[in-house]
Amino acid sequence: MKSPFVPSSVRQPVSRRRLLQGALAGTLAQIAYPVLAQSPASRPLKLIVPFAAGGPTDLMARTIASIMSERSPRQVIVENKPGAGGNIAAVAFAAAPADGTSLLVAGQAIMAINKALYGTISYDPEGFAWVGALGSLPNVLVTNPNTVPARNVAEFVALARSKPDGLSYGSNGIGSLAHLSTEVFASAASVKFLHVPYQGVAPQISDLLSGRIDFSLIGASSAAPLVSGGRLNALALTSAARMASLPGIPSFVEAGYPMMDIPVWFAIFAQPGVPAPVLQELRAAVTAATANPTYIGEIEKQFGQVNPLTPEQAQLMLSRERKVWTETVARTGAKAN
Repeated sequence: MKSPFVPSSVRQPVSRRRLLQGALAGTLAQIAYPVLAQSPASRPLKLIVPFAAGGPTDLMARTIASIMSERSPRQVIVENKPGAGGNIAAVAFAAAPADGTSLLVAGQAIMAINKALYGTISYDPEGFAWVGALGSLPNVLVTNPNTVPARNVAEFVALARSKPDGLSYGSNGIGSLAHLSTEVFASAASVKFLHVPYQGVAPQISDLLSGRIDFSLIGASSAAPLVSGGRLNALALTSAARMASLPGIPSFVEAGYPMMDIPVWFAIFAQPGVPAPVLQELRAAVTAATANPTYIGEIEKQFGQVNPLTPEQAQLMLSRERKVWTETVARTGAKAN
């Protein structure tokens, strides 16, 4: 992304016409983003992210923050609060004033899994107000070709059924989306897998490459270079259909497992009690930012896509997600450490 700031040494004289164009653009920005424009400059809009800096979700949040900041006189900043499956970020968000100055980036963990996984949490995700979708990213079933010779999902299932002790797989931890998604697959395929939890993707990939584990569900952006380099095999995407950016990898749905349409999604939420006009304008600002070509290009680099939802559609989606993951947590007996 090009910087919006130009060194004074290369600035050109500004014509009257350009000044008028700039003034008009500023006026239009304030019309499109009135909440941001009318808020005090001393109170920036804070976007709380439940992950450390540098990952795909953080990158989405920072791109959104940059686009929104460019379109209003108010700064939008990202605050990273990783840990406890997103609970640290959610607790901080829930404790902030409900005036629309703090927003939360959240996905399946915070919004649908943690309540069942932890038993007790100090925030109510059902009360969080939908602002807008950031996008969805597929996971990829990847295998070590030296330990798992299967070339497709059918062969993989057949191999798994021949292993009484189960093929081993890694995940980002007990109750993570990768863990629970793999257990959904195991149940549907009537197979048994051996779960090996990790703290992060990097050590998981290291053990997968060395043959210590047999397979994993990892993000497409992490999988793509390893698959293209021939170090891992990619068998299926957790999406409804193939992706144009990954045409050679079928989806689980295509392979006969419709319940595995489980992309990793993230959205922005506001607190309960945020005034309706403020919430409406925040929704408009986020919707405009995610339609920006810069944002779309960034999410496509992560092999993801933007899936806009109305608040009504979002509530239906969230209700389905809570039902699915509450049942899955109960069935697997997963409990947070």
